[in-house]
Amino acid sequence: MTRALFSFDGFRRGVRDGLPLGVSIFAYGLGFGLVAAQAGFSVAKAVATSAAIYSGSAQLAAVNLLQTGEATLWALFATILVINARYILFGAALQPWLWPAGPVRAYGSLLFLGDANWMQTMRAIRAGEEDRAYLPGTGVPMLLGWLVGTALGAGAVRVLPAPQALGLDLMLAAFAVGMVTAMVKTRADLVPVVVGAGAALGISALAGPGLAIIGAGLAGGLVAALMYRGRP
Repeated sequence: MTRALFSFDGFRRGVRDGLPLGVSIFAYGLGFGLVAAQAGFSVAKAVATSAAIYSGSAQLAAVNLLQTGEATLWALFATILVINARYILFGAALQPWLWPAGPVRAYGSLLFLGDANWMQTMRAIRAGEEDRAYLPGTGVPMLLGWLVGTALGAGAVRVLPAPQALGLDLMLAAFAVGMVTAMVKTRADLVPVVVGAGAALGISALAGPGLAIIGAGLAGGLVAALMYRGRP
């Protein structure tokens, strides 16, 4: 079987298309760095967290959980696992296109996968993109923006105002709404969203925000699985 195209030209085009994503992720990283520093993280610890987890939503949820005083190792693990479970679906959607490049290139490319460049790559695939190096190319500006933003935010916490004053505390919610807008095609697609939101509100009132994140993810995911079982 002929190995799929994986070239420097595809990588270069990915970097070009990923630059706007990197700028927006930089602002997101700045917000996380500020939040992490206010929670007691050093610059090194904040950057190490961003490099190891590389998921703004999971990291902010984990930091918020730590700040509530409800955090246990298992609660943090479950929170990160549930929030990042979407990457299993992202990888599955990319598998038919990416796997022909070979396992090393495919798995290596997934290390650069984020929400924004997954959507960018899926649009490129629908437009006829055949070079698999496009995916890691789009991810490099995002990763750099995320790490640099985290470092600057954590280091400048005494100079910059609180994240709320900059509106950075709304970035996670705004990005989630943007993803929903891009992915929802019919009214039925909103059902898991509504179920997850309802579960989050109910569980938060009864058991606090830490368990609400886990419960909302499980409830929305279960409803989506039941609704779309057997569909192509």
